[in-house]
Amino acid sequence: MRIYPHLRVLWVASAVSAATNLAALSNSMSVLLAANIINLICYGVIAYALYRLSDESALLGRAFPAQLLCIALIALALVCTQLADGNIMLQNFMSLLSMAGSVAGLLSEYYLYWGLDERIIPYAYNYPARRIRWCLYAPLLGAFVASALILIALPLPAVFVQLVAQIIPLVLLWQYMRAVQMREDEPLSF
Repeated sequence: MRIYPHLRVLWVASAVSAATNLAALSNSMSVLLAANIINLICYGVIAYALYRLSDESALLGRAFPAQLLCIALIALALVCTQLADGNIMLQNFMSLLSMAGSVAGLLSEYYLYWGLDERIIPYAYNYPARRIRWCLYAPLLGAFVASALILIALPLPAVFVQLVAQIIPLVLLWQYMRAVQMREDEPLSF
């Protein structure tokens, strides 16, 4: 099966989600809520792409249910946000739901990128093995560095680090997609 069209959908949804994350710079609750809803829609599109890729390998098959769990938990957290209105217990529950949704999203990304990595050698993609895994590593490292910068009262460099950490997976996935497209367009050339 050709996977390039599904990777393209996944990349576009990831790019829109990364651009929407810039709304975190806003102090307006309505802007943040709109950004979260757009991100949730992007996660749904990513889930569709993962569903289409799920028959390609066991790891890619595990990415889809983890993404669905992520969507459900984050959607429930958004509902709790609207209902919380000063209720500390509901706000804490919303925080736990968001954190659990983030963990499910990380698990989905782990399965996705490791599943894509295991295809490199058997399908002879012109892409270095294990490089695609940096799509998971870079945002995690960026989050740790940004957290440290925020702790020492440097919010602007923290935002810059987060922005770079979100661009790296887009670039790496784009390069992977190009390698897949070249192999699928010319399957007999080596």
